[in-house]
Amino acid sequence: MQKTKYISSIKYIRNLDFDYIETYSFQRGGKYNERVINDPDFTEFDKLKNKNNLSSPERNRLKTLYKLYGVTQYLIDMDGLFHPSAIKTGTFKKNDSLVIEFIKMMNTKINEIPNWMCAPIYRDAIVFYNSEKTIISTLNICLSCEYMQIEDLIFLNADTTVYELMISFFKKIGHQIE
Repeated sequence: MQKTKYISSIKYIRNLDFDYIETYSFQRGGKYNERVINDPDFTEFDKLKNKNNLSSPERNRLKTLYKLYGVTQYLIDMDGLFHPSAIKTGTFKKNDSLVIEFIKMMNTKINEIPNWMCAPIYRDAIVFYNSEKTIISTLNICLSCEYMQIEDLIFLNADTTVYELMISFFKKIGHQIE
C-alpha cells in the first residue's frame, strides 16, 4: 500500500528541470457543470451500482464517467489523456517574466501550511515540458482548498501566501477564478 507523500514547493520547483510551461483551466464553467449535473447515465448508473444491477457495458460506461466526474480529477489521467474540460490558457518559456514570477512564488519560505478539511477540486494546472515537448511534471492546483498535487498521493506543501499569489498569477493569464 502506497503512503501519501508531501514535498515542499521549494524542493519541487528547485529540482524541476524544464524548458517551458503550459497553463490550464479545467472542471469549471457553465457547460462543464451542466454536464456533470445533467448526465443521465452518471446519475442512474451511480444509483444502480450499489444494487449490483449494472450490465457489463453499463459498468464500463460508469467507469468512464467516474474518470470524468469522480471526486478527485487531475488535468492528465493515468492513461495520459487531458481532462475533456481542459482549456489551455497559455504557453510560456522558462525565461518569461510570468514563469520567473511563478518560480519565485514557489520558493516562498513555508511558515504556515494550509490545512482545510475538504477534498480538493483541481481547476487549475501547470504542465512542465522539456525542449523535446515531453511532459516533465503536472501540477494540479485547488485554489479553494489550497492544495497542490503532482501525482496520486504526492502533494506539495506551500505557504498559505503562495495560494494568494497564485490567484493573481492565474488571473493575469486569463483564468476565470471563482
